[in-house]
Formats: sequence, structure tokens, C-alpha cells
Amino acid sequence: MQNSNKALCRAAMAAILAMSTASAVSAGVALNAPADVAAIGGIEHQLATLNTMKDLIRYYAPDAVVFDMYAPGIYRGTKQIYDGFEQQFAQGQSFTGTIRDMNILSDGNFGCAATQQHFDFVMKNGTKGAITLRQLDAYKKIGGNWLIVQQHISFPMDPKTGMGLLDSPTPVRGPLKYDPHSFASPPVPVQKAKEGIRAWLDTGAQSRDLDELMTYYGPTDDVIVYDMLYPPGEFRGMKEIRDGFAPVMNFTNQHSNILDFVVDSDGVFGVQIDTQEITIAKKDGTNSTFYLRQNDCMRRVKGKWYAVFEAISEPVDPKTGKSVTQTSAISSH
Repeated sequence: MQNSNKALCRAAMAAILAMSTASAVSAGVALNAPADVAAIGGIEHQLATLNTMKDLIRYYAPDAVVFDMYAPGIYRGTKQIYDGFEQQFAQGQSFTGTIRDMNILSDGNFGCAATQQHFDFVMKNGTKGAITLRQLDAYKKIGGNWLIVQQHISFPMDPKTGMGLLDSPTPVRGPLKYDPHSFASPPVPVQKAKEGIRAWLDTGAQSRDLDELMTYYGPTDDVIVYDMLYPPGEFRGMKEIRDGFAPVMNFTNQHSNILDFVVDSDGVFGVQIDTQEITIAKKDGTNSTFYLRQNDCMRRVKGKWYAVFEAISEPVDPKTGKSVTQTSAISSH
């Protein structure tokens, strides 16, 4: 995927620098040190503008987990990641990618980038088109290099038709202004952190009402959620998250079965990626079971874990264009 033009790249790098709200916070955590933000932002631009996996695979950790936009859409480890994406590249003649919006959060050990990306493409059969996707990348510094450990690429879904919306951009809103106390807790041992994040997921996935659900985001307003439904497809800030989830919290007796779960942490920054099969009893008396994928970048503030970036999606069937909502349909691809 090729650079659209040099001016765009310069503007993007300026945005990266603008995100660098670097300063030390409690517990000695470096919030968005400029070098870390620039390094992660640079990788994001490589991901959006390079054309082959032989160039891109270097940015993935050996045991990385990727949720792709198309079903079945789960790659584990660099071989599956390479093969899965290279198959997509092989169908195209040319791709031109740009990052429309990007936010980065890092503590020096872990980092996350939430981006909205647009691609114009020409397929080998001459077909031209465009896609706009949301991407949440979780990074870990390994051997002095930032590597992707979790990646979640998605399209939003039209709730009326169930179709994946392949080119439905959300407004460009620019960089968040982060609370300087984003990691206002002493780190806990890594294993305890992982156990705490799993408990956060288990209890959050069973939230009984909107008030309980909202306790898992924040605690301040510098939060982004890529929702599975469009419009709007993105919630930014606690009020938008509350207002966005309110219409779908019309159920009782929710049960979430966690199917896949991968977590990592340094004790104050956490990243997790999972799939769930959710069964709910709607208030109209009917039951519903559906599949979803969730990815969170989290911070530990005053002894509690909160999501700061979150992506929720269902993969798209590449043949029909519909979102895949059932676990059985995932296994059939």
C-alpha cells in the first residue's frame, strides 16, 4: 500500500508529535514519551502504506494474535498472519492507504494505537474500490523494538441489514488529550495483573445494566470505543459511550461464554483480546445468542482496571458481505 503523497505524511507526523503529552506520572510511568509515540506512529504508517507481508511481518511478535476483518478472521502467530494477509495482497494490483485518524497511548513498555484507515484499491481483474476500516493495535516493547502483540481490524455493521459496511468513515476528531494520571497506581505483579484483567472481562461481560457497564470504562474522558454498529461506529468520551450503549442494554439474564482469551500486562498497562458467545433474554421475552470479538487496551488507576481503547466487532463474510453473528458460522469458514 503506497504513500498517497509526501504532504500527507508530513501532516501525519505532525499529528503524532501533537499526541506526545509526555511527562512522568505517579508510579514512574512515562505517559506517551515522544520517542515511543513517534516509533509506534511510524509503524502504523508502514502498516498502511507497504504492499507485501515480507515487509510488514517484521512488526509482529512471534505469538501475536490478529482479528482480521473477514471471516473466519483469527490468525495466531506470524505464519498464520503472513499467510492470511499475503493471500489478500495477492488478489490486488495496487493499494493506496492513508490514516485518517490516529490516537496512541503508551507507558514505555506497552502501547496501543487506535486508527481509522482508508484504502483505495485496484484488483487484478480491474475492479476498483475503496474501504475504510478501524484498527486497534496493541504493542509491546521486546528487545528494544515495538512489536504488535494483538491486532483487531474491523468494519462496522448496519444494524438494519446485518451487512458489513466496507466504506463508512467516521468523523476525523484528532488526538485525545490524556489525563496526566492515566496510570495512577503502583504496578502489581504481572500474573496478578493478568488475573485482574480476566476478572474485569468476566464481570464486565455480565453487566446487568448500563450503570454497571460504565464502571469498566474511563475513569476519565479520554476513552475511545470502536462499536460494532454504524452509525456512529465510534464513541469518544464517557457520555458518548453511555448514550451509545443505552439503546442496546434492553435485556436481562446475560450470559457470556469466553471462547478465546489472550492477555498481557506490565502491571499498570494491560492489553486483552477475546471472542465471546453471548446469550441474552430480551425484555420482550425472546432469547438471542450471538458471537462477537472484543479487544481492550487498559490502564490501572487507583487499584482498578479501566478500558481506554476498545474495539467490538463481528467479522464479515467475504462472499455475502454480511456480518457473521453466529459461532457455528465462524467454524464453517
